[in-house]
Amino acid sequence: MRKVLRKSIRLNDQQIRKLGDLSAFDGSDPLEHVTRAIDEYLKKQKTDVSIPAEKEIHAEITGKVGDATNRGAFWISGIVDRYEFSALILKEPSRSGIDKGRISKLSILDPTIRESTNSFIDCCIVNYDRGWDIKPSKLAEPYYNKVMALLEKVAQ
Repeated sequence: MRKVLRKSIRLNDQQIRKLGDLSAFDGSDPLEHVTRAIDEYLKKQKTDVSIPAEKEIHAEITGKVGDATNRGAFWISGIVDRYEFSALILKEPSRSGIDKGRISKLSILDPTIRESTNSFIDCCIVNYDRGWDIKPSKLAEPYYNKVMALLEKVAQ
């Protein structure tokens, strides 16, 4: 079964009136009209999203700097294909780290979305800040795995 994601939309008063008129005209439920319109729109869109294999994903570290508030900890920044990432690596493993390890914070984000929305959380595909805010989805998982493999090498 194929899962279809739909975005929440808000109709204005004029659109609601037109939808009511259309439903009164043909006797259909207004929700049926909306569903049909969304389905028609989605058919016209390219909705096939392929998940890349980890070996096809390029990841590299672009910066490393010590954390001023946590002795022995350091921040790593980098790129993973079209995304950017940053991570806080602690000196010792921690209960609050990913899998009780040394990585205490990790963000993987889309810089294009960040620039257009100016919102950090809206542009993240993965965010861990001493706990999961945004877990890796099936689409984000290969990028997350690639970054984690890179960070594990640095953390040794």
